[in-house]
Amino acid sequence: MNHKNKISFTVCNEDGGGFSAQCIEFPGIITQAETEDELKDMINDAVNGYLESFPDEQNRLQHIMKNKVIEVSV
Repeated sequence: MNHKNKISFTVCNEDGGGFSAQCIEFPGIITQAETEDELKDMINDAVNGYLESFPDEQNRLQHIMKNKVIEVSV
């Protein structure tokens, strides 16, 4: 069974146009693009590149995903 983990990103509209995204669980994963569709591709590339560069982070990701997540509005 192929289990996929989910991670969260904040997405911002940039003043000069386009979008940027930063991972909440792994703040070092940051990317940008001109369109939202392109941003999704760039996020996937950034995550894959990050986990390839820092393979120990895959273990931390699995640990994070085992914990219960509670979302609140502020």
